[in-house]
This record gives sequence, C-alpha cells and structure tokens, in this order.
Amino acid sequence: MKKLNELCFFAEYLSKKGLIIGSEGNISIRDKDGFWITPSKKIKELLNPKDISFVNWEGKSLKGNPSSEWIMHWKIYLKNPLTKSVIHTHPIYVLLLDFLGFNFDSFVLPEAGLILNKIKVLPYLKPGSEELANIVSSFSDVYKIMVLSRHGALTWGENIEEAVNFTLILEKICKIEYLLKNFGGVKNENKI
Repeated sequence: MKKLNELCFFAEYLSKKGLIIGSEGNISIRDKDGFWITPSKKIKELLNPKDISFVNWEGKSLKGNPSSEWIMHWKIYLKNPLTKSVIHTHPIYVLLLDFLGFNFDSFVLPEAGLILNKIKVLPYLKPGSEELANIVSSFSDVYKIMVLSRHGALTWGENIEEAVNFTLILEKICKIEYLLKNFGGVKNENKI
C-alpha cells in the first residue's frame, strides 16, 4: 500500500507542477512480482490507490487498465534492475526546445552537468509502440534522462523521488534556456 500511496502522491505533485496534464503522462514503481503503473484515460491528479494498475514481469496486466505506454516501463525494468521508478511526462519547455532544435548538451545552467549529467535525445517514434519501448530500454542502462522528440521526457531513478527530481530539474533548466533564448540570451563562453 505504501508504494501505491507514493505513486498517487507524486502523480498529484507532478500534476500541480504542470508536468502532467489531465490523463497524459504515466508513472510507475517497481514491486517484487512486477510494477504498479498509473492507469489509462484517468486524470492523474485525482488518482487514489485503487485506481493503480499492476503488470507482472511476463507483461500481463493483472489489475486495472494500465497506461498505453506500459510496455516502455516494462522493458526498462527488465533491462535495468537498478530502476525502481519510471516517470514519463510531456513538459512544455522540454518540448518547446526540442521543436526549436535545441542541443540538449549545451545548457547554460550548471545543474545540467551537475545533476542531470547526461541526457539522451531520441528520434520521434509512435507513443505506446514497441519500437519506442525497445529504443528507450536499450539506452536505459546508460541514461536516466531521455527526451523523446515531439513527445516528451522520460526519467528513471533508483527511487521515485530521484526520478521525479530529474523531471523537475530538466523542465526548470529548459524553461530558463527557452527564456534566455527569447529575452536576450547569454554569451556562449558561459555555457557548460
């Protein structure tokens, strides 16, 4: 029950931060026999533990109607045993920079290098597709933070708080970068 409460808490928290809007996005947390994941077509801010779906390690849904992108979470968990939580959001500033062709290796703020370390940008692949799940999982042992072009962001952590933290900081530095580009910018020598 603790994991379900934690998952619902962070779904509401990310919703209040504007990183999950309505029914979009998905959050999961590892358990012994599989993983718990937010359901499809439900407003994430309003979830309670009875709404959360469960998928076992064989990829079979045992409870509820899991997010349409459950396979992406499943494949990350199978590939990387360190992963305890996966967060997928559609953050506005991450998406804006992606659409503008921003190089996610050239942030001005030091948090990018100090906290986020490495960010992998993946090409657009259809949301919910096995192709997207395969490419995301193939990089999940090296990258904890990924930008899914024209789609959103994906972070994973060794606990749910770490995954949420990566999502929050990624959006913050993208917002600052976007505002700098549109309101005067900074000199290139200040970039990390």
